[in-house]
Amino acid sequence: MSETGKKALLIIAGLLVCVLTFFLVYQPNSEEIVDLESQSAKLHSEVNRLTALQVQVDQMKPLAEAHESEMDMYFAEYPSRMTEQKAIYNVYRMMVDTGMDVTAVQPNRDMTFMQSGTLVSEDAAVASDNSEGVTGAAASAEISPETKVPINEILGKYTTFQLQVEGKRCEIYDALDWISENSEHMSVGNVALSRSGENNRLVGTIDVNFYSMNGNGIAYVDPDVSDIEIGSIEVFGTKQKDGGRSKGGPTYKD
Repeated sequence: MSETGKKALLIIAGLLVCVLTFFLVYQPNSEEIVDLESQSAKLHSEVNRLTALQVQVDQMKPLAEAHESEMDMYFAEYPSRMTEQKAIYNVYRMMVDTGMDVTAVQPNRDMTFMQSGTLVSEDAAVASDNSEGVTGAAASAEISPETKVPINEILGKYTTFQLQVEGKRCEIYDALDWISENSEHMSVGNVALSRSGENNRLVGTIDVNFYSMNGNGIAYVDPDVSDIEIGSIEVFGTKQKDGGRSKGGPTYKD
């Protein structure tokens, strides 16, 4: 082979090596470098986002702690559980303070109105009226209502007591106000009253809802019922009226 042919062959071999190096080494590595740069940019962007979020978390933390403290104080106003004894004691105090007679008390089952930190709709509250309706973290609050649990695990409940009542119109009005303004956290439900004869008295039923917060850490204390005298005909025996409402007598007049 002549010198010219050898040189041509070396040139071709060199070009072939360059081409193979480009396609087999440089191009794959170049694509990988581009991918790595893209991933690095995304990670850098995510780091910046998380850093900004951490700044917001640090700013919101004192506010969240203050809010949680306020919620603890609010939940502490409720009893950890509501017993029939406690409810009937409150009914008796209402009779003494207002003069309205209660001739029968019909308790209903507990209903859930707050679970997992959110209020439960009325339909859902009815559906959760069973021991299997509460699951997960809230179940521990229901089993041990006096044990302190995190706020989002507190279980809010209410029990409706239907009262068969009789009294003057002013006594009925005072009783409704007594329920609404009471520090025990109760509310008025359905009211069905009608006049009785010609003596200007009203008879019928009033539903009273008693509220509790399972898991708020408040120890339950039995009410002192030593002054309650159970009658043979009506629910309660002889009662002494405190001159209408305990603060300055009756509010309403017939």
